[in-house]
Amino acid sequence: MSQIVIGTAGHIDHGKTALVKALTGTDTDRLTEEKSRGMTIDLGFAYLDKNITIIDVPGHERFIRNMVAGVSTIHIALIVIAVDDGIMPQTREHLHILRLLGVRHGIIALTKTDLAEDTDWIDLVELEIRDLISNTFLKEAPIIRTSVETGEGIEALKSEITTQSKAIKTNLDRGFFHLAVDRVFSKTGFGSVVTGTVLSGKTKTGQELEIIPGNKKAKIRGMQTHGTETSVVKMGDRAAINLAGTELEDLYRGTVIAEPNWVNSTEKLIASVTMIADTKWKLKNRQRVHLHIGTAEVIAKVMMVEKVLEAGQNGNVLFLLEKPAAVIMDAQFIIRSFSPMETIGGCVVLDPNPISNKFALKKWTRMISEVQGERLKQFVESFWKSPKSAGNWARNFHISEKQIKSLIKDESIFNEQGFLFTSKIRDESIDLLRSILQTFHEENPYAKSLSQVQAKKISGFSVNWLSFLLEKISDELIYSEGGYALKRHAIVLSDFDKKLAVTLEKAIRDANFRLLTADQIALENSKKAIEILHILKDRGTIVALAQGLWIHVEVLDKLKNELSRFFSSKPEMKVADFKNITNTSRKTAIPLLEYCDKQGLTERDGNVRLKGESLA
Repeated sequence: MSQIVIGTAGHIDHGKTALVKALTGTDTDRLTEEKSRGMTIDLGFAYLDKNITIIDVPGHERFIRNMVAGVSTIHIALIVIAVDDGIMPQTREHLHILRLLGVRHGIIALTKTDLAEDTDWIDLVELEIRDLISNTFLKEAPIIRTSVETGEGIEALKSEITTQSKAIKTNLDRGFFHLAVDRVFSKTGFGSVVTGTVLSGKTKTGQELEIIPGNKKAKIRGMQTHGTETSVVKMGDRAAINLAGTELEDLYRGTVIAEPNWVNSTEKLIASVTMIADTKWKLKNRQRVHLHIGTAEVIAKVMMVEKVLEAGQNGNVLFLLEKPAAVIMDAQFIIRSFSPMETIGGCVVLDPNPISNKFALKKWTRMISEVQGERLKQFVESFWKSPKSAGNWARNFHISEKQIKSLIKDESIFNEQGFLFTSKIRDESIDLLRSILQTFHEENPYAKSLSQVQAKKISGFSVNWLSFLLEKISDELIYSEGGYALKRHAIVLSDFDKKLAVTLEKAIRDANFRLLTADQIALENSKKAIEILHILKDRGTIVALAQGLWIHVEVLDKLKNELSRFFSSKPEMKVADFKNITNTSRKTAIPLLEYCDKQGLTERDGNVRLKGESLA
């Protein structure tokens, strides 16, 4: 059986702690102040057996934050109502909290039955309870009459807890170790110790974990669960973990310890808020509230509410936190009014670290879906210029990669070459890429291609996504000189530029072996000259040498003939010989000779040239 956590709930002095002691033999009032005041202030823990932990939570209104810290991890609620008092204010508020935090199973223990003068009174209290829970998750819950003084109902309650525990289907494991700290203390000779319920994953002694907020690293020195030493703890376990390399100021209730690189702290989050049906409070912009997230309590300001939320209403809200908190996707939490503090609503985290752009954030807050699969699709389409892998999205959603892959099946999300994307963002990305290429051709009619670096800068696409898109439309493209061009694009010179091309070609031909640069050709527009020179080069009429020098192919043919003639009578050629053949200076002769070497017309051997293999 999986580890099951039972949480008590109910009004102060209704006998929760005494009932837990009767069930387990453990007195959960561990603090001196609790003993002196006769009530539970902080969380207490006891074990029914090796698989079932009972958390005794405070009932006093002042300590409601501790109650929430306990409820955030429970599977079954044990609602405690004393016969002599019946339903009280904290009974109702605890029921709201249990429902808002997603508890779906429960048992009602009617305590102090030994104080009732007759069974008619107990029957009346039970009728009130049935009326209270008629429209809640507890509507089918058993009501068990108990007395710790006489022992009535204790074994029946224990049996019901065991039966329900065996039938519980625990939450899906998120796939990484995650524990919300509910207690911190120091033990002489050991250092810092934290306790909490393992919410997902597993860990072992010696493993490195991360403390959030702060993202500091700590190593597990030792662990206990159910009061015994262990080397491994897993999801559902109540764990006490001794951490090495940490100071107590780094640890407090509300911190999270997790597998590194999974959980981050945040100072803003978007959540779906459902207001309690009978609350008198309203939720509006710039209102301060208390957020109870896991074991943390944080004051936050309400922002981006599309409308004022009243009793029973639902809407998306942006919360600005007054201090960092560790928050994960789809976590359930409650909000309480700032002062006086009352539970007013329940929330589900939709985005634990939303974008910062004010205008985009407003739209995003309004549209983001509470349905996990739909929300994943929204995230995927929002990051359309830089798609992520299933593994990266798993970390963003704080679930396993297997769970991400199960979500995409129903949402028409493709998983190809390490990207998650929809047909919509694929098609829009391809349309944008085509448009960029078309615009480039229109603005640069004589440019042969657009480089991938330029395409990335203009589009904003990630390198890998751009490569993927280029491959998708490869049949529409030609690759040339390190760049891409549309096949349908053709370079057509204007009448004016045709005349300019004739002039340029004639100038280079007439220059003979006196190689020219674009700047040396008398033109007003050197950029246009370079564009046309490259067009002539592509047409095969001129050739580009090193250092921006140009030569006509007819002149090269003449050079080949001169070199053939020379080598027909001499085995080797010096630079001086080449200068005489071409009637050029060393400044021009050297780049021309190097071109001949590359083309195989000549072959360098020390300070001389031999006849090359390409020379007929």
